[in-house]
Amino acid sequence: MSKFSAKLTPAGFSFNLITDNNEIIATSQVYASKGACLKGIESVRTNAPWAKLVAEDLFAERVIYGNFYTVDKKNPKAEAVAIFGGHFIYVGDAEGVKELIGENTKVERYEGGLIIPGMSDGHCHCSVGGAVELFEANLLKVFDVDEFIGRIKTLIEKHPEYEVYQGFGFLTVKEVFGPFGPTADMLDGLSDKPIVLADMGLHSYLVNHAAMKRLGISKDTPDVSDGIVVRYEDGTPTGWFREGAMAYIKPLVGFTVEQYKEGFLRYQEEYLAHGMTIFMDAIINWDYTDNEVLALHELDKEGKLKMHAYGAYQVFQAEGHDTIAEVEHAAALRERTKGPMFDLINTKIQLDGTISPTLGTAYMKQAYCDPESQKTGNRGQLRMDMDTLTAVYRRSHELGMAVHLHAIGDGALAMALDAIEKANAQTGPCDLRDAVAHLEVVDHADIPRMAKLGVVASTDPFWIPLPPELEPIQNYGLGKERTAAMHPIKSFFDEGVVVSSASDYPITYPAYALEGIQMGVTRYQPGRPDSLHCPSECATVDQMIQACTLNAARQFQSEDRYGSISVGKEADMVVLEQDITACDPAKIVDTSVLRTMVGGEWVYTRA
Repeated sequence: MSKFSAKLTPAGFSFNLITDNNEIIATSQVYASKGACLKGIESVRTNAPWAKLVAEDLFAERVIYGNFYTVDKKNPKAEAVAIFGGHFIYVGDAEGVKELIGENTKVERYEGGLIIPGMSDGHCHCSVGGAVELFEANLLKVFDVDEFIGRIKTLIEKHPEYEVYQGFGFLTVKEVFGPFGPTADMLDGLSDKPIVLADMGLHSYLVNHAAMKRLGISKDTPDVSDGIVVRYEDGTPTGWFREGAMAYIKPLVGFTVEQYKEGFLRYQEEYLAHGMTIFMDAIINWDYTDNEVLALHELDKEGKLKMHAYGAYQVFQAEGHDTIAEVEHAAALRERTKGPMFDLINTKIQLDGTISPTLGTAYMKQAYCDPESQKTGNRGQLRMDMDTLTAVYRRSHELGMAVHLHAIGDGALAMALDAIEKANAQTGPCDLRDAVAHLEVVDHADIPRMAKLGVVASTDPFWIPLPPELEPIQNYGLGKERTAAMHPIKSFFDEGVVVSSASDYPITYPAYALEGIQMGVTRYQPGRPDSLHCPSECATVDQMIQACTLNAARQFQSEDRYGSISVGKEADMVVLEQDITACDPAKIVDTSVLRTMVGGEWVYTRA
């Protein structure tokens, strides 16, 4: 006898009309609920009144009750969800989910607190950060020369087998380096092997004489167009290589595929425990190799990648680089390595540098305010010209890749928007979600342009606070007006720009999303209200949660997969101990993560 066969899939409920010899002669649409599916069968039964109903297991694998904040405008609050095949098949009230509970359904209840979608980091360097913690000297928050040298000595004594000693995180403060800045001389006597130390922003290297000797660097080494080889008056390099000049040192840095894998797994374990399920590694080839891409690809194939991982492959214009060939290599590498949890989705451009008290390299519309910059008209440094920048956008878009661009100065942002407009005029508009990261100094006239072009603002709420002891230093380089307006966030939301939240980890360490949410709302460091900066740019808790969830998914062209607790999407969510939408915003960082779910499976549970 013919039959209607009803079944449940991750997409929803559906049925087939099947003949006596098991031939499918009709297939229904997908229904959002079990009841709707059964009604659909009844509506077509007149065409096959003899067919019996055979229902497969129409019950959820897991039903969870709690206080759900869905980030879904159509259904913002829920009391229960049902999960099947790693996807949400029901999001609604407690009564409606009952029909999906069967004998084998796991039922869980969470009283109080809040359940939200999995959170993200829209711009970080996770594998590098994890590997740094495992294999390098940690120089973060070191303000004493003896401690600086001591941490390097500890690494050397612990690992005599290393061929190169690497470190990360130093600040170019005079308490450590004196008024002239870092030099190779201060590393003399530590080791006869190369020592390579990256600054806190990954924008310069300090190396010892052994490193320069190994690389053949001397006073005859030429300058580069997109960086600075810092030199003594006689032309001899001091050992400090800034921005594009770091390329001279790249042959000595980096990690193996296995080290990157180990580093990422360390990062993943820590950040899943803080409710984070999505990240963008913003320079996935920072050592000029494909090792990190291959590491994430292997982890994905091995089923060990539990976070949604995205990468941005940096391309260069400087000497020795074929910029467009690098874009094409990134696209080909993406095709070879794309998997269920990893996608090399972006081309990366570092268009300008950083803000510093003297001779800043972030590119501004107006000159810096320090005396040296006023004398020379210094507005910062560009690492790519307009024609090349436009060509990168155009070719990336042709290959289906968005561009993720570093712009700290307002001049760099304006130039990027000009390049996108020119590229779109040549190829036609596209919806690939180009993003601009950092956005420390912004001309508000450019914000509507971002919205019109669909450019995502990848903001750094961790960097917003400005303690009073640091304000004079910022004023010295930027001037009071630009300093006072740094790090807008609310203005982006007000103009309709898609805003995501980022940390630049390990530049920010630790970099937990809940802390970023709090600082985007309060705009001061936890426990330090005196660091309040530009309160007119305070975002709301709702906006910052969206920046960490749905907007991150939009940035990565994946809002149909996750980012909200919605029927049909992958079951990624975080159970929080307190309701961060109802508590004092200054207490958000006190919230514990109880559990983290990815794809319908708990990947972290607090002990």
